[in-house]
Amino acid sequence: MIFKECFVLLLLAHIISDFYLQSVGMEDRKSVKKQELIRHCVIYWIVMIMLLLFAMSYNLLLFGTIAVFVHAIIEIIKYVYISNIKKNNELSVQIKRNIFYFEQFVCLAGLFVISYFYAVYAPDTEIYRKLQNVFSVMELCAAKVVSWITAVLIIHKPVNMAISKMLLLYKPKSKDSDRKNDRNAGRLIGTIERSIMLIFISLQQYSAIGLVLTAKSIARYDKIVKEPDFAEYYLLGTLLSTLAVIAVSFIINMI
Repeated sequence: MIFKECFVLLLLAHIISDFYLQSVGMEDRKSVKKQELIRHCVIYWIVMIMLLLFAMSYNLLLFGTIAVFVHAIIEIIKYVYISNIKKNNELSVQIKRNIFYFEQFVCLAGLFVISYFYAVYAPDTEIYRKLQNVFSVMELCAAKVVSWITAVLIIHKPVNMAISKMLLLYKPKSKDSDRKNDRNAGRLIGTIERSIMLIFISLQQYSAIGLVLTAKSIARYDKIVKEPDFAEYYLLGTLLSTLAVIAVSFIINMI
């Protein structure tokens, strides 16, 4: 239980710092400017400490600081790697995508390992004991509330970015005037779709998920039939979105 609570809390800090407090422009600048890199690491540390203060645990603050240190090392390695590549040529779409996925994978693996060692060396600490005093009045479980907040934040911006980067190489050509509006509407629809699916999974209403996918397919039916390239692009995006919801649902169910 301690491992799961620690992992979700560290993951929440990572999601807020790496996605919601960092724009695409900031992400690109920190890869080439040391000042932006330092600024990002400081923001990451502040968010981590602010979230962990609720636990009022010295051990948790210590392990959270270790997580920040690990994240800073990953960012520095990324900075050096991109700097070396740019000396020869520009970064391709494939390289940017691979760097994004590899960075997030290593960060999550680092949080997983840190949570494991925290559970081993501080197994008697109740992480949410202060928060539970607040949520107990509303007859809610603090661990569940935090896990739901984490899950909802993940299925919005992080998943949208991950899917967009994956589909970038497969996206059919479209008119430039319609591209931005289609992308923004598609991301909003994807977020709403995943939110509904997440609720259905939590209620164990798995068959109802088919209704969401059917409604989405009906809206795009004409384009799917007339454009085979778009049909493959649409199917791949839908499968990735569904897979993301299933993966995120474990965050809720494991606590």
